Amino acid sequence: MKKYVYFILFILLISVDGWGFAGSQNVENASQPGSPLSTIQSTYQDIAWGTNVQKNLKILKTDLDGISGAVNNSDYVTLAVYARQTVNDTQNAIQENDQYTVSPKLQDAQNEWRMALLDYNSAGQFLLKGANEAKNGTGGAEYFQKANVSSNSGTDHLKRASELAGTT
Repeated sequence: MKKYVYFILFILLISVDGWGFAGSQNVENASQPGSPLSTIQSTYQDIAWGTNVQKNLKILKTDLDGISGAVNNSDYVTLAVYARQTVNDTQNAIQENDQYTVSPKLQDAQNEWRMALLDYNSAGQFLLKGANEAKNGTGGAEYFQKANVSSNSGTDHLKRASELAGTT
């Protein structure tokens, strides 16, 4: 939780940093890049995006905790429920992420976040297939292995997003 607070504070600091160079410009230039209005809009997008990431990280953590519990108990019915939920939640997060136009300072972090979500979405799809096969007694190990690879890749992208946003 502390990491998320630092993330939001970092976004605020980056945004406030941009306000200093805006200077005095006439109203006609207010929508130009670097103008006070443009800087405020960019700052708003950065903060809104950061808040959205924090919200979706909490949702994703709940999904992954459910998956972990189901795997530990070999409960393939519950695993299928959480896998489906992960697919849906990551798809929603991707759609929400794509609605934000963040400042250049956060664009790489936003792209890494999106790639993490895509990988977690793939992991959820593989887990769902594996859980369904395991419920039917026809295996599932191949899908569980693919889910692990996708999940690890998602975690790598998440770490890079955090580094690029300056939260680690």
